[in-house]
Amino acid sequence: MLAPIVLGTGSFTRYAPFGDARQIIVRRGRDPGRRREPELSRRQVEVGGRPAWLVRVRQLLSPPAANPRIKPLSPEALRAYSPESEVLYLPGIEVSIPREPAGFSDDEVTMILGALQLDTA
Repeated sequence: MLAPIVLGTGSFTRYAPFGDARQIIVRRGRDPGRRREPELSRRQVEVGGRPAWLVRVRQLLSPPAANPRIKPLSPEALRAYSPESEVLYLPGIEVSIPREPAGFSDDEVTMILGALQLDTA
């Protein structure tokens, strides 16, 4: 079981829930639900007894420009330029959870969702 991840009042916070290099990002603000990435899927989950949407998106990052003197990127390296994340939408809060490549597994996402707590102070 993870220690509670308290979604406090800061506008941008990073958490490393398992103590490694992987991080989730929490954003607060006026328009946290506005995304520009392509939506792959969505599912309804429960966080703190409240229903919320968990939306899987693909980020579109530009790979380096092709250079005939440099070996092309491998398919694995190219995947790093279109990573997938799941984004949890709560009122006024957006929690981004990296998935592919080298992100969190299904079981880890379930543990992260169970550890989230809203700061009511």
